[in-house]
Amino acid sequence: MTEAAKGVGKCVNDHAGSYGFPTRPDEPYGFCQKCGQGMVWVCSGCQEPLPEDPVELAEARFCRQCGTAYFGDEPVTGEPAASSQ
Repeated sequence: MTEAAKGVGKCVNDHAGSYGFPTRPDEPYGFCQKCGQGMVWVCSGCQEPLPEDPVELAEARFCRQCGTAYFGDEPVTGEPAASSQ
């Protein structure tokens, strides 16, 4: 027997959601139940799932694998921080 798919996601307003867990929908859903914005479940650039850790999920705006913005945010530009030695 194959384990059912499960995952976590969020909307542009940082409302989290999940599917495939007990008491949750079986499939990813398209829109946030709190605000109606579209849900993101995977990176549009590399298809990496969003992080399952709740703290990391709440803060994530860019994919940790490829750097693609989840919600069209622009990356911060400027000089890298100087290393302290």
